[in-house]
Amino acid sequence: MISKKILRELIEQKLSDADILIANRRYASAIYISGYALELALKLKICKIFKFAQGFPENKTEFIFYQNSLKSQPLLAGTITQIKEIKSHDLNKLLFYSGVEVQIKLNFLTEWNLVAGWDPEMRYKIQKVPKREALKKVTAIKIIVQNIL
Repeated sequence: MISKKILRELIEQKLSDADILIANRRYASAIYISGYALELALKLKICKIFKFAQGFPENKTEFIFYQNSLKSQPLLAGTITQIKEIKSHDLNKLLFYSGVEVQIKLNFLTEWNLVAGWDPEMRYKIQKVPKREALKKVTAIKIIVQNIL
């Protein structure tokens, strides 16, 4: 399990790292690393909504433990049927399971549209990103993360 405390610390670290990368004109890397902060914030929210008290499940055994513990809550138990549904980097899928999709899309749609296409595969691309674009995307991620937590 990834504890909720560790998830929070990682979110803070990734956002801090993004600021350092921007200060050092590493704009594409700042977007990349801040995207992980958003992913982790959504996973932390999933822990809260699904009552994953011990943290985010990292494997099938941990996931099954939670499924079994949720049998008394059939609505929650039937929602996530496989760990691959939440053990994902797909921000749209994670937003759906986080329980805050409507709130984010109603109140922060502009910000969400800026960052929804984030993908960890960005690490394999050489990108020239202008400072202005990086600042907009990292700021959008910070706004969304703040409103998720």
